[in-house]
Amino acid sequence: MVQAVAEALRGGRNYNVEYRVVRPTGEVRIVHSQGDVLRDESGRPRRMFGTVQDITERKRAEQRLLAQHTVTQTLAEVATLEEATPHILQAVCACLDWDLGVLWSLDRQAGVLRYVELWQKASVAAPHFAATSRASTFRPGVGLPGRVWASRAPAYIPDVVQDTNFPRALIAAREGLHAACGFPILLGGDVLGVMEFFSHERRQPDQDLLHMMATIGSQIGQFIERKRAEDALHQAQMELAHVARVVTLGELTASIAHEINQPLTAVVTNGAACLRWLQRDRPDLDEACAAVQRVVHEGRRASDVLTRIRGLVQRAPAALTPLHIQETIEEVLMLVRAEARRQHITLCTIFSDDVPHVLGDRVQVQQVLLNLVRNSMEAMSAVVDRPRELHVQTQRHALGGVLVSVKDSGIGLRAEEVEQMFEPFFSTKPGGMGMGLRISRAIVEAHGGQLWAIPNDDHGATFLFTLPTGAEDMG
Repeated sequence: MVQAVAEALRGGRNYNVEYRVVRPTGEVRIVHSQGDVLRDESGRPRRMFGTVQDITERKRAEQRLLAQHTVTQTLAEVATLEEATPHILQAVCACLDWDLGVLWSLDRQAGVLRYVELWQKASVAAPHFAATSRASTFRPGVGLPGRVWASRAPAYIPDVVQDTNFPRALIAAREGLHAACGFPILLGGDVLGVMEFFSHERRQPDQDLLHMMATIGSQIGQFIERKRAEDALHQAQMELAHVARVVTLGELTASIAHEINQPLTAVVTNGAACLRWLQRDRPDLDEACAAVQRVVHEGRRASDVLTRIRGLVQRAPAALTPLHIQETIEEVLMLVRAEARRQHITLCTIFSDDVPHVLGDRVQVQQVLLNLVRNSMEAMSAVVDRPRELHVQTQRHALGGVLVSVKDSGIGLRAEEVEQMFEPFFSTKPGGMGMGLRISRAIVEAHGGQLWAIPNDDHGATFLFTLPTGAEDMG
């Protein structure tokens, strides 16, 4: 302020400054001062006109709004509280003029608050206070974090050095920390953690500040609740996806038994042939070896079928790897081929030669394909006046990646059903769960693709989905 007035008197600009005034009580006020210098004909200053205005409340209101906005924006942009914490501590310190902030998290099993994160301004030197905080825990009612935990309400200490219930008082005094404020992070009525902030100044309690801090604590609690709900929803979707796989496999028992029975029958036949070649008066070892080789081949074939079935029924996290989509489709069609023959359905595949590998989880992509193929087969079960045909096609997608389509000649879709089919619990089948297509869309979208349906021009419907390219074609 003195420098601005001196420059104005020397012929500089009119002054317009904001500065802080510290009262004898330690209270800080923010002042706005502006002035103009009136000069005579020779340019010498004759009079000075100006105003001085206390803008403390206005500035504090602006700072609090900025702090809340910054916290809200931070929580909207991050995925976890761990990622948000340093940004929140920094935002509150910067906007509300605190020098150091600490987050404590509740350890329910041990019944204590434990250190999580500390942030301090670059100009602040408090290494011993930081080190002591990192090594400390607090029980209900003990210290500032414990008091906030026990009361479930914000707390304010004008000077921690003079506070009898502040275990870190000696270290705070040594490093010049005085005023402190703490507030709880609440989820409903439960305390999940505590945030506390410190200043080198002595400050008197400010109820408006405490209310604002409580609001921030509620915001963080709501963020945690939302993330828990999202995690619970994701887990439920995974469980439903697993149930859908098991249900589908139950419906495919006959087809699976057929697929396993074929190689087992071949094993028995070739084993018997091998015995006949060996039991001759002059054993034919060449024929016996050939029969044994066929036994090994068919045994491996049966093992491959079981491996595919085991993969479908396992509850395992997604493992994105480059997939040969045509091979993946063929494996799924092998599971339904016997059922298709029983229902007089012709399975056709149209594979483009230039289709690259896609990036996906084999089990989950198979689940999507199996669900779409089964739906198409069921849609054709009532068709009697035309051939029952199911076409599975792959091609490069115009917008990148690979496009897979499953087209049937079934009963088709009404316009209002096209999007309804992907809503939870909507089903056109008697006794249907109404989750298969919803789960399939969630799986495809999690892979970075899209799944949709269109009615065919003549009969039936086509389901299409895209998958991103995972690697250059390795074939």
